[in-house]
Amino acid sequence: LVGVGVGAQGIKDLAELADGYKNLEARIKLVTGEGKAFDTAFAGVFEVAKRTNSAVQETGELFTKLYEAGKLLGLSQQDALNLTETINQSIQLSGASAQASQAAIQQLVQGLQGGALRGDEFNSVMEQSPRLAKALADGLGVTTGELRKLADEGKLTSATVISSLQKQSDTIASEFGKLPATVGRAMTNLSTEFTRYVGEAD
Repeated sequence: LVGVGVGAQGIKDLAELADGYKNLEARIKLVTGEGKAFDTAFAGVFEVAKRTNSAVQETGELFTKLYEAGKLLGLSQQDALNLTETINQSIQLSGASAQASQAAIQQLVQGLQGGALRGDEFNSVMEQSPRLAKALADGLGVTTGELRKLADEGKLTSATVISSLQKQSDTIASEFGKLPATVGRAMTNLSTEFTRYVGEAD
């Protein structure tokens, strides 16, 4: 009975991974369409997740939202992948919990989709991901205090935020490269590869 129970749970877990893989495919296809653009984006999301030791589902969700929000600003698919990587790296550097990180990302994306980062959305980014907030400030050449004033004045537009983070991508990548390898990060990457394996073998 124990063996059957364990086996059933294992099958359930595999089914959930396969479903997650298909859902990720579907979400990315909605913003890229079929064909080569999708293939490049889908592979890119997995590579960004691995390079930043981040969960692939959350990475995919961040990419799709950034790409969708940035289309009106002329953000290319590769730009969106690069920005996803920068944000993932800054989240890792902040050392926040998974829940806090997700909250910061969600609020940032909502601000971009709304045209400007301000109010509760700005406050969440400042509190939950201080390294991301510092990148915004450094990219604009202001202090975090001055950054808050810009947010209050509605001057942190989507274009401004994206441009600021792009300017700081090399600095953040350099800092991220100094983070030590940990069992937790290795397990996250193992999970990403196992999800890919299950999805492709489904």
